[in-house]
Parts: sequence; structure tokens; C-alpha cells
Amino acid sequence: MADGNRLSRREVLGGAVAAGWWASRPAWASPQGQLCIVNARVFDHAEADTILIKDNRIAAVGRRQALNSSIAADATIVDARGGHVLPGFHDAHLHMLSGGKSLRQLDLTKHRDLDGALDAIARYARANPGDSWLRGRGWQYALAPPGKFPSRRDLDRVVPDRPVLLGSFDGHTAWVNSRALAVAEIDQNTPDPRNGQIIREDDGKTPSGILVEMAWSLVERVVPRPSRAEKLADLALAADHCSRLGLTSATDVYADLDVLDLYAELQAADRLPLRISVALPLAADLDQYVELRKKYNSNFLRLGFLKDFLDGVVESKTAYLLASYAGTGERGKPQLGREQLQERLEAARVRGFQVGLHSIGDAATRLALDAFEAAHSGGPDQAVRGRLEHLELVDPADLRRFRAAGVIASMQPLHAKPETADPNAGAWSELLGSERLPHTFPWRKLLDAGATLAFGSDWPVVSADPLWGVAVATTRKDEHGSPPRGWNAHQCITADEAIRAYTEGAALADGVAAERGRIRQGMLADLVVLEPTVDFREVDTLWNGKRIRHVIMDGRVRVGGESR
Repeated sequence: MADGNRLSRREVLGGAVAAGWWASRPAWASPQGQLCIVNARVFDHAEADTILIKDNRIAAVGRRQALNSSIAADATIVDARGGHVLPGFHDAHLHMLSGGKSLRQLDLTKHRDLDGALDAIARYARANPGDSWLRGRGWQYALAPPGKFPSRRDLDRVVPDRPVLLGSFDGHTAWVNSRALAVAEIDQNTPDPRNGQIIREDDGKTPSGILVEMAWSLVERVVPRPSRAEKLADLALAADHCSRLGLTSATDVYADLDVLDLYAELQAADRLPLRISVALPLAADLDQYVELRKKYNSNFLRLGFLKDFLDGVVESKTAYLLASYAGTGERGKPQLGREQLQERLEAARVRGFQVGLHSIGDAATRLALDAFEAAHSGGPDQAVRGRLEHLELVDPADLRRFRAAGVIASMQPLHAKPETADPNAGAWSELLGSERLPHTFPWRKLLDAGATLAFGSDWPVVSADPLWGVAVATTRKDEHGSPPRGWNAHQCITADEAIRAYTEGAALADGVAAERGRIRQGMLADLVVLEPTVDFREVDTLWNGKRIRHVIMDGRVRVGGESR
């Protein structure tokens, strides 16, 4: 965790950005005429070493000797120096506004014990005395013993005077102090909201300070709303951060309607360095969405799929399972009934909208596949291809149904990154039990069954770094090579398959595969040039150091480093 001085500096930086988000413009070179990448190892083109770009499209791919006659004398030359050139990465599932905000707020993701987390919270509070609320995210369920949660009393010890709201790393649970409960008027008599739970103390009445799923909204509603300028600053910060990591496209999931106008403003100010699809909530006025789709329908900004939730997460036992959590009689419950889900899918289908369903438990996945099959009983409609988001546990009997129903498996490799030397020792593994663990994050089995993988990050739940995702997808190990044999290593995929999931698969999931995701003549010139020392097939080169040499987006070349 950063020290107090650095935390304070981060807040000062965030304030400066919020006050004038246009002040520090990222550096891009905009060549006039042709752009030519030479001395390259071109992904999926074993013999090619040159890519010729005209305007914002790939004009040719091949050997330089064969293309020389097509290269103009005044073409701008980008020397890859033997580095790999990949299609621009497309993050199929992230949260840009909260991601930008997370770059300026308290980050607890690296803390594995309660004392360390509380120390970081206390230092952050001292460094930010003017904040009326202390906000942060990333705390791990391992801060408390298995089956337990941290308490409001823990937070009260370090921040008794101001309300504190801290989101868990997965975004499904809030940890608050007593002051926050008081401001939100949550007490012994407050009922649990629909699809949410107020965790109580041993007396069964007193709120403990943990709010699960929709109970989080009981506090969120009293938190001061960010201004438009602050939202714009967060989006600009997030977009720049993602671009530095090699992302040229992203799908911003479950956003608010007003984010579309904010993106449009960023684009008009030349501050949108990647292409954005915005995924809105399914439970809304779909006819309004039809009109918005007409307004926002460009190569830079478009309305994407519509999202709904079928379940929660394993850690809080809100993921919907076919069999009970180990040692309990609980198996979670669906957030939507079959009839209601079918009605929503049909309403989207007749308007030509794609639907993505949050599905983590194996029962939720089966419910979703049943619903998609019924919605497209005449055969999968490729224009409204369904998506399942996360898929942390899939029953083997359901693997082949993805291809048959034309359903995309939208997954996030870094969710499977081992966090301890023995990944089977954590609460997540204990709740599922040894028989189900081999079926978790089943990338290999899904690909073998003919499913299409679309990779993303779920940032800020985990890092948005796609090369880190490739490393985990191919090894099931952390950055230290632990565990030595990998966690459920039988589900590993190859580096080429992982790259395709972050590019071609993600573009297919977003309905833009005709123009993005591959290095082919006529495709948009969205590319990533790796440093010559980086080989995406050699995992040791993916975790540390500078890996991105150039990001080329829309035919322009980014000048600058990378961040994670």
C-alpha cells in the first residue's frame, strides 16, 4: 500500500483532474497519408513483417519487399524492431466510471489481513481530512475468517467521526462504519431490500456494517453525488489508463444513461483514445434505448448489449448453485424467475438488442442457457447473440450448449489469479468443495466444446491489464509463478487462444467483428506493438517492466508509457 504522502498526492492529482480534465492531453502522432509498420512479427501472419495503413484502415499485410511499391515515399514509418504486433485489445467487460474513480480513491486490493487494511484506511483518512465521506474499494473477504465478514466496529476504531463506505473487490458487498449506518438510517428495524441483505450481529438484529448486493444501495442513496465535471474527469482518467495498457476498444458494462453524453463530450474534445460500447441495464425503457441507439452509433461510441443479473457471487453465497454450498443448506437463489427472464429477453429480441446476463453459479448458467435457447428456438440469431458474463462455475453437462445456442462466454482471466500459495485453502474454494473446483473458470473445456470466449477484466474489480490476463489464462499462476503447477491448470489455454479471446472474440461478442479484432486488409487500424523483448507466448515477459511500445488506434500512434 502506498504511504500517506503518496495517498495525499493522488488526491491532489485527482482534484486537479476534476478541476480541469482537459489540462493534460495524452500525446498522439497523427500521420498524414500512409503509416507503415515494419520489422514486425505480425499476429496470425507467420510470413508477414509489414503492415501498411492508409487513413484509419489496414491497407495491406505482408513482406516488406512485396509491399515496397505500395509504400509512399512520404509514409510515416513505425519500426517495431522485431516486436510482436497484435490486434488492439478489446476489454469485453469493465466499468469505466468506477475504474476512473478507483484511480483516485483508497485501494485495498493488496491487503490480505485486517490490521494491514485498517492501517491503510487510517492513513488515507489522515491524508484526506476534507473528505466528508471516505470512499474506497478492493477489500478481500479473507480479511475475516471463512464464512465471516469484517465489522463496522473495526472501521469505527480508525474512522469514528466520518462515514466510511468501502466496496469489496468484486463490487457485490459494502463495508461501512457506524457513522455511515446512522447517516443512512439503517438500524435494527430496517428490513432487507429485495435481492439484498443487511448482515446482522449475533443478536440477529443489529446491523454489523456489511451490506450484501442490493442492500448496498441503502447507503449509496445518501452519499453525495459526483458532479458532471467529476464524472468527466473520472472517464478521461479511465480512458487514458486503459489506452496505455493497449486497449483500443472496451465495453463499459451496466452504465448510467448520462455516461453516453459524457463520452460524446470526451470524443468532441479529442480525449477518447479508445472505442467504447456502452452496456445499459435491461430492466428499463427499451423504446428509449432504440432512440439512443440511433444517436450513438459510430465507430467510436455506440450502444452495446443490455445487461441483467441472475445471481451474485460465491464469496457471499449469493451465486446460484445446482447443489448447496459445502457444509451449508444454502445454494443461493436466482434474482429473476424464469417467466420474468423470458419476458425481458423477448422484449430485447424484438427490438434487436443483444442481452448479457451476469451468471456466476452453475444453476444461474443453466437458467440462462434455457432462456436463450427458448428465445431463439428457431436457431441462434447472430445479430442478437446472447452473452453470459463471468461464468465462474459451469456444470460439464452445459458446456456444449454454448455453441448450439450461439451464446458467448464473456469471462475475466484475472478473476482466476491465485491469491495465496495454496489457492484451495481460501473461503471461495471451501464454499464450493473439491468436487466442483475442477469446473471453475473452465476456459479450456468451453473452447473444446466449441464455445466462443470473449475476455475482459471487470476493472476495477481486478486490473485492466490484458497481458496480465494472458499470463493467467495460459498458466493459472500468479506473477510469482505460484502455485508451481498452476491452479486447476487443466483449464489453461494457449497464448494465441487468449489473444484471440481479447481481440477477435471480444469484437464478436460486441457485434463489431467485421471491422475489429483481426489484422486483415480493410479492418480498422487498431493495433498494439509490443516491445522487442516481450513475447506474449513467454509468460515471464508479461508481468513486469515496459511491454507496450506503441498503441495505434484509428490510424494514430500513441506516444507515451503504460500504467497498470
